[in-house]
Parts: sequence; C-alpha cells; structure tokens
Amino acid sequence: MTEAAIPTKRSRGRPALPRESQRQRLVEAAIRAFGRTNGEKLTVSDIVREAGMSSRTFYDHFESKDDLVAELFMSQARRFVAELAVIAQRTKGAVERCEEGIQVFLELFPSASTIDFERLGGDAAERVRAERRRCVNLIAETIVSEGEALYDKGQVHYRPNRAKIELVLMGIESLSLRYYSEGRMAEFAALRPVMREMLLHAIGP
Repeated sequence: MTEAAIPTKRSRGRPALPRESQRQRLVEAAIRAFGRTNGEKLTVSDIVREAGMSSRTFYDHFESKDDLVAELFMSQARRFVAELAVIAQRTKGAVERCEEGIQVFLELFPSASTIDFERLGGDAAERVRAERRRCVNLIAETIVSEGEALYDKGQVHYRPNRAKIELVLMGIESLSLRYYSEGRMAEFAALRPVMREMLLHAIGP
C-alpha cells in the first residue's frame, strides 16, 4: 500500500482543552466542591469527578489538593489587586475609591473564601499567608503613595500613616476569611459601612 493510500487516523472524542483552560476548569470545579463540603474529607477524586477530568490531568497542574486550595485564594487576590488598579484610575475621591474597593472585595472573595484557609497546613498555608500579606502591602502602598503625593502638593495637611492603614486592611481581610469560612457572608456584607468608615479614618489624619 502506498503512503497516499494509508487512511488518515481520526481522533476520537472532544478536542483536548488548552492547558490554561484545563487548570481553570479544575479551579472552578474545586470551588463548587469545596462550597458543598468546606473541604472536609474532600479528595482529589471528588474534584476531578466534578470537573469531568482525570487524576492525571489534575497532577499535571497541581501537586496536591492543598496546592489547588492555595491557588483558589491567590487567583482571587490577583484579580482583586488588578481591579483596585482600575478603580484608582477611574475615580478621584477617597470615599468613592473605598466604596468601590470594598464592593469588589465582596464580589470576588466569597467564592474562594467559603473555604477555611486557616485549616490548611504545610506549603499551601504558607503560600496563602504570603499572598495575603502581599495583597495588603500592595493596597497599603497604593494608598500611601497617593496620600504622599497629595501632601506634597499641599492638598492635604497630613501624611498617611502606613501602619494604621495596614492594620485596618489586615483586620478586614482576616475577618472576611472567618465570616466566609463560617458561611456568614451576608453578615460580613452588612459590615460594609463600618469597613468604609474605618478605612477612611485610617487614611485621614
């Protein structure tokens, strides 16, 4: 049989997902699965079954279940920081920025924060703690830089107190993890006016 006469072999089933789409699908499946169980007794098999994927595909992307859990928080944190940069560009007043920033926080974090991150161990827990610190530092740096610029221009008569700003931000972030892990999302959302006032007070003199 000549080369031209050899029939072309057809692939079966659905075309393979791009690598990044596979990872995102696993993350979304994990969010759904963790939402039902809060992570207790949840296995990699449960996650891949939810995603309709194989364990081999899971381990192509993550070292363990805790590795994926850490990624859940970190992906939301990265989106939050990106949204804050957009808010800083399109708004002018501190009150409006606080309002929009808190709104984005409440929209982004509930899906991932229903997981009790404090119960993670090992490398995953440290990655989450490091990402939490990084987020707070980036947000504080943005606020302080703008405050310093306003002070230098004579538009405000005080310099921003970074320690006070970081304290309030870390308190809000830590409280959200506790409320969300306990399923008290609505109660936390009701604290929005208090969070705004605390942040504005921290930014002010």
